[in-house]
Amino acid sequence: MLSLVSLLASPLGRIAGLVLLAGVAAGAIYLKGRMEGRAACLAQGERDVLETIERADRARAAAGRRDADAGRLRDDDAFRRD
Repeated sequence: MLSLVSLLASPLGRIAGLVLLAGVAAGAIYLKGRMEGRAACLAQGERDVLETIERADRARAAAGRRDADAGRLRDDDAFRRD
């Protein structure tokens, strides 16, 4: 224990301690950013999936409304009927 205290008391020991502390701080910042980025990516993916489902539901509802009208003209299917 005494050798550790004497190491930190020397200028070289203080520099080594500061470098170690800076490395730990940089690692913590990196890990925090990585976790937040992953969470944001997952949230964006969920929003995209929900938006796609809602868009498909709206398309099905619009197709149902269009097909329900008995008086509408048929869509052109490029088949000649004489």
